[in-house]
Amino acid sequence: MQLLMIRHGESVNNKVFADTGAWDARVPDPALTDRGREQAARLAAAFVDGRLPKPDVLMTSLMRRAVQTAAPLADALELPLIGHLQLHEVNGVFETTRGAGRPHPGSPASDLRAESSRLVLPVGADDTGWYHSPFETEAVAWRRAQAVVDDLTASYGGTDLTAAIVTHGHFSQYVLRAFIGWPADADGGFETWFELNNTGTILIQHPALWGSRPVDVRWINRTDHLHGDLLTW
Repeated sequence: MQLLMIRHGESVNNKVFADTGAWDARVPDPALTDRGREQAARLAAAFVDGRLPKPDVLMTSLMRRAVQTAAPLADALELPLIGHLQLHEVNGVFETTRGAGRPHPGSPASDLRAESSRLVLPVGADDTGWYHSPFETEAVAWRRAQAVVDDLTASYGGTDLTAAIVTHGHFSQYVLRAFIGWPADADGGFETWFELNNTGTILIQHPALWGSRPVDVRWINRTDHLHGDLLTW
């Protein structure tokens, strides 16, 4: 299998931080900015033009910004958009302040369906939201990423299928590490960060298709569908 990881487009929170350098004005489940929507449209065009490998399966985090990024991809690729409960961002993503407070339940199912008619919601996503767990530590996020990779490998390992996941900057670090066998620390910390711009992509080849061949990291943070002020963090 190939795993194609896609970070969401620029969100309202991304822009707030870029403009102010502070987290204080963040909202719990931000939408994309106009620039974020343009980034997603450019990414979809890159798949249509053949500049990026077309996935056989398209999954998304249920955070609003991820669904809004994935929606034009699903339309362009004519694929179902599979909502995945375990692809959300790490810890403070549900909070207006990091590391404290009560987790936000996420957007109601009706709001998410309005973003894409192709969205297939999992059991557990309804009009009360979809996140009903305690505030997440980084150690728990690392274990979640390992479970995601185990599930992807069980479903698609040993095949020539390409699975694409639309996820988030911090969580992508854990998924990449779990896939290549570079574990995080016991507390979920790590000392090396792989840069991933908004709608940047990571492509990894699972070794099971090639026997004893190691994991093949084809690229990290590919952004050639963007230019100028569309390149954001």
